[in-house]
Amino acid sequence: MQKEPQVQSASRALAVIEALNRRAVTPLETLHHETRLPKSTLVRLLETLIGAGYVARVSRREGYALTEGVLRLSAGVRQRDVMVDVARPLLEAFTREHKWQVTLATREGEVMLVRATTRDISPFAREPIFLNRQVPMLRSAMGRAYVAYAAAEEREVILQLLAAHDPAEIEAAGGPAGVAAMVERVRRDGYATIVWPQGDPWRSFSIPILDRAAPDQPLGSVVIFYYGSVMSEAEAVAKYLAPLRELAAGIAQGLEAAGALA
Repeated sequence: MQKEPQVQSASRALAVIEALNRRAVTPLETLHHETRLPKSTLVRLLETLIGAGYVARVSRREGYALTEGVLRLSAGVRQRDVMVDVARPLLEAFTREHKWQVTLATREGEVMLVRATTRDISPFAREPIFLNRQVPMLRSAMGRAYVAYAAAEEREVILQLLAAHDPAEIEAAGGPAGVAAMVERVRRDGYATIVWPQGDPWRSFSIPILDRAAPDQPLGSVVIFYYGSVMSEAEAVAKYLAPLRELAAGIAQGLEAAGALA
């Protein structure tokens, strides 16, 4: 019985934010007309939003305006969208030059989510469906690269989420000791890889996308896929690790230039 008023208040607050978003400054009378809410209710909602830092009162005559605080509500979505926009041409340029498929993923809770891939332009595409696919954190090169370079606090959160939702993944990685050894190995080598199932022709290695200002907070990771019959891991790393690092750095620099890392 108490939940409905709370839900209604949330809906009304969102309606007020939407109305304020239509112009730089909005008088109370205009808000009353557009939201169809009683002025007394509007005033209470506006005072709440002012207290939360989302709205500012310009003057009694001119009305109210949104503050930059509302940008926090979409920061995560905006950064991920900008990342795809920035990364796609760089990923495609990499594949056009080197032919192999490369893929970008970002962390979503305890998994990695594929955000962009060059499967459609690579002559060596590995799967018919890959975009928007969830990839295991500890059983994928992309996830391992991310975990290894994340700050200890974030890594602990990821492991807690896995322990709650997929404890078998931690067990398969050798438990906490195995995860710690994996982190040490990836940071020593500068890239992450996995043991592919017997008979699978594919191999891969991955590196994190790092912000120079916050190197322990990965923005995501990129991975390159290649045929194990064409080259060994050592040969692939020798040939493509440096270009892959240039790709990751280019994505981070593009995000910085776009103002998505603020």
